[in-house]
Amino acid sequence: MTTCPAIGSITPSSNRVVERTLAGILRHLPGIDSCIARIPYYGDGLGQPKDGYDAEAYRHAAWTLGHAEVGAVCWNGTRGAGFGLDADRALVRLMAEAAGCPATTASLATVQLLDAMGARRIGIVTPGDAAYAAQAARGLGRDLAGLRALGLTNNHDASLVPTARIIALAREVAAEATPDAILLWSTNLFGLDAMATLEAELGIPVIDSAAAGVWGCLRAIGADMAPATPLGRIFALAA
Repeated sequence: MTTCPAIGSITPSSNRVVERTLAGILRHLPGIDSCIARIPYYGDGLGQPKDGYDAEAYRHAAWTLGHAEVGAVCWNGTRGAGFGLDADRALVRLMAEAAGCPATTASLATVQLLDAMGARRIGIVTPGDAAYAAQAARGLGRDLAGLRALGLTNNHDASLVPTARIIALAREVAAEATPDAILLWSTNLFGLDAMATLEAELGIPVIDSAAAGVWGCLRAIGADMAPATPLGRIFALAA
C-alpha cells in the first residue's frame, strides 16, 4: 500500500493559525498530508524559557510526529530569530533525531527565502513590540528598514488580527521604507491570504512566517510547490 507523503508541524499551544495556513496551502497540493503537535507556549511567553527552548517538550513532540512517519518536521514558531539562530540549529538537530526525518524552523526557512530573494533590507509587521522586531531582524541577519508593531502581549491575541489590518500595515511599511521584502512576523498572525495581494500591489516579496515554515517542510520532502504559487512568490522558489 502506498501512502501520501506528510509533513509535521510543531506549534505553540496558543496558536490558532498554523493549521489554517497548512489547510490553505495543502489544498493546492492534495497529495500531501499534514500532522500537528503542540508544545506549551501561551499568554506572554509562559510554558517556555525566556531565551531558549524546553528541549524535552520539542523532543517529545517531534517523536510523536515520527510515529506518523512524516517526511519532515518544522517548529512553526518565530522565537528563535529573537535569541539567535544557533538555538534553532540545535533544535533542528534534536527534532530530526527524535522524529527520524529532516527538520527545520520558520526562522531558518525565512533566512533561506530571504537569501534566495537577495533581500537585505526588510520591513516587518508584527503583533509584538518594536524591540522584538528589531531583535528578530538582527537574528535573521537583515537590516530593519520599516516596522509596524501592534504591541500585543498575549500570543493568542495575534490570531485575532484581521487580514485587512495586516495588509494595511504592510502598505504603510512599504510606503515609508521601500524594503526589499516584507515579513509578516508571527506564526499566529494569519498572513497567508495577504501575501499575493500585497505582492501584486507593492511589487516586492511578502513572506508570511507560518507559510515560510510550511515551505521549509515541503522543500525538505522535495515537493513540487508550483501549484501553490497563486498564494505567493515563495512557492516558486526551491532555494
